[in-house]
Parts: sequence; C-alpha cells; structure tokens
Amino acid sequence: MPGKFSFNNLFDSISKLISEEDAFEKKQTKNPLQKSHDDEIQNAILVLAADVVRFNIYYTGDTEKFIQEFLVKQFGAVGVKRKMNLVSEHLDIGTEPLTKISCKELKMLTTHDSRMAIIGFLFGVAGTDDFINAKETRCIHRIATYLGISDKDFKELRHSFVSENNPYKVLGIEEGANFEQVRAAHRKMILKFHPDKRESHISEAEASLKFREIQRAFEIIKEQLG
Repeated sequence: MPGKFSFNNLFDSISKLISEEDAFEKKQTKNPLQKSHDDEIQNAILVLAADVVRFNIYYTGDTEKFIQEFLVKQFGAVGVKRKMNLVSEHLDIGTEPLTKISCKELKMLTTHDSRMAIIGFLFGVAGTDDFINAKETRCIHRIATYLGISDKDFKELRHSFVSENNPYKVLGIEEGANFEQVRAAHRKMILKFHPDKRESHISEAEASLKFREIQRAFEIIKEQLG
C-alpha cells in the first residue's frame, strides 16, 4: 500500500486552484495503485461532505462549486463531474452507516494533519450558505470524533471557522438563546442598522449591508429553533 496521503497546505489551496497542466502531470505520474488509493480518499471525503450538506438549510450551487473546486485542487479535474454526482446520490439515499466506514478508511489512508484539514474543508462546506449552524457543527464534531481528532484540536478548528461565521454572533447573543431572546436581539439590531433609522456615524451603505446580514441571521436561527 502506498504511504499515507497528506494534503500539502490544504487551507491555502482551498482558495487557489492548481493549473490544468499540473493536474494532468499529477495524473500521468500516478500508478494504478496510487490512483485507487486516491479514489478511495475522494469517495470517503464526499460521503462526509454529503453528511454535512444534509444540515445545510440553504443548499445552493455555491456549495457544489466549493466541493468541486476542492476536488480539482487536491486530485485534478479528471472525473470530477462523476464524483460530484456521488454527493447527490448520498443525499438521496442517506449517509449512514457510510460516514463511519468512510472515517475508518480515512484513518487508515491519511495522516492526522490531513484529517485535520478535512475537518477544515467540512467547515468550509458548512459555511457556503453564509453561516455555520449548530446542526452542522454537531455533525462535523461527530465526524471529527470518528476520525480520531481530539476535542482540543476540534475546538481550535471550530473557533477559527465558527467564531467569524455564526448568526448568533451577528445578533450579539450566545448560541443556545431562546426564541424570545433572539427576537429581542433582532429588534435591537434592526433599530441600530435600519437604513432609515441608523445612527449618524453609520453610513447608508454599511447600514444596508448590516441590515441584510441581520435579517439573514434571524431567519436562519428562527428556522433552526422552529
């Protein structure tokens, strides 16, 4: 069996596509065993991505694009459309018990750093709808546990992604607040940033942007609590 697969600088590569020439060269240098190895890793990652997507309230083309770009960056563009179809199939038929099986495969085939990077990728998947909700976070935590990632490492990753991508933070309240607290916070923020009622030091453009963000955050939390 080839050595364990390790993503090189995955967090940086998420925002930077490799060239088609690099992808082609990468494909040409793989032996059949390595290609099979990489296919197993890709398939396992797609199961985990589908598991997170199940809790994505606003699943859109942005999520598909994010996953597809990740595959191209890490494995090359060959066969990526066929791979993307697997996400839809997993969403249709469900991901259990495939999630546990996929995590077991990844533990055997990848390094710890790579598994940490996969968790970072899953937070990226969750964040494509603007906010990472509580159900997505719990799902990723469950996957991290299956992958043998410690709570300490998970919390550090969660903080780096969720602290800046949380609808509760937008409303200035703690996650776990009840609906009355959420509604009160929403009303307070609306009064502060409504384009027609904004404070004098807040520009119209800033108020308009913040107002939309507040409305979006409120709708997401309301749907979660509903």
